[in-house]
Amino acid sequence: MIEANEFFVVNELKEIGLKNKQIIAFIRRFRGWRIYFRKKKSEYDEIITLYKQMKTAGMQRSEIIKELASIFDKTEHRIRIITKEQKGLFDEF
Repeated sequence: MIEANEFFVVNELKEIGLKNKQIIAFIRRFRGWRIYFRKKKSEYDEIITLYKQMKTAGMQRSEIIKELASIFDKTEHRIRIITKEQKGLFDEF
């Protein structure tokens, strides 16, 4: 885990295009908090989003699995588990 202070966060917020007024409001709101963004959850969400986009584009599941495994440096087996198409997992399936 990397710890970041307000200087690092402010620089990152500026880099993504937030205005100073928005950054000040952000800092006021979260002043004194310790925040941790879980990598696993956000990474899984990103994998599922890319999976849906590739599926919509007409790619075969096997091709998608190989591509996602390459992009995220995970095994194909792990990607299959993350993207398993079960009833209720993806609303549109």
